[in-house]
Amino acid sequence: MSTALAQAVPVDERATLLALARADARRYARHPLFVVPCAILVVALVVGVAQQEGGGTNPLIGTMTIAFLLGVFGFVVAHRLTTSLLRTRELAGTVPVGQQERTLALCLACLVPAAVGLVLAGVIVIENTLWPPDGVPSDLPVTWFGDYPASDVIATLLAAGPVAALGGPLLGVAVARWAPFRGSALLGVVALVVATAMTGSDEPGGAERMVSAWPILVDEHTVDDNVVSTTFVTGIEPLWALGWVLCLCGLAVVAALLRDPGHRRQLLVAGGALTVAAAVCFLLARP
Repeated sequence: MSTALAQAVPVDERATLLALARADARRYARHPLFVVPCAILVVALVVGVAQQEGGGTNPLIGTMTIAFLLGVFGFVVAHRLTTSLLRTRELAGTVPVGQQERTLALCLACLVPAAVGLVLAGVIVIENTLWPPDGVPSDLPVTWFGDYPASDVIATLLAAGPVAALGGPLLGVAVARWAPFRGSALLGVVALVVATAMTGSDEPGGAERMVSAWPILVDEHTVDDNVVSTTFVTGIEPLWALGWVLCLCGLAVVAALLRDPGHRRQLLVAGGALTVAAAVCFLLARP
């Protein structure tokens, strides 16, 4: 009966998609593995304000915290939300949309951690404006405005913060759609952490930094185990690195949607275009 009614009543597909995305966004925002990392980030923010310090000699260190807590844990959150939805078979008879639309709604819900990451990136800018970072001694460079072009700093803030917080959950949706067993979440997290650890070496160059779970664009320089200065990685253009990770986010969405048969041709065209754009950004990021 409910199926017949759903077929008889015209459906505004965009309105339905947005309603589903809002519902999934609320589910995402209430998930413990999102709430707890957000609480940790807020506590770190309060401590930084109380101590009246920004990022010290590495003002972009906060982006790595955002990427890990919102990106890696976000992978698990999105994976769990996707697999739990697939197990709820009764939705098929009550929601007048296909599985592909449900997957797209989940992808839109991944904007929740991205929005939090964007706010935190803004906080990093405010903190370091109030308490400007400096090298030790002060003539040493730090990866911030003044020592480097503003475009490089902003691109790095976005690529290693909000975009990493978006990419992790999107990848979680894609993995859950193609490998919807519980162990795939653990395997994905291990792969993300190991890949980042292996590509975050101090070797010069840059190619290995670009294929990390999130781009490692900043090098720390230490004396007696104390960070005295930071510089951007030699051989990487942050603006093109930002384009690279944005293309990867788009490809994760396409991969998730391709699990279902609908709109296959359009998705393949979009995936091809994003692949070409990603390759161009990767090559231009390493002039």
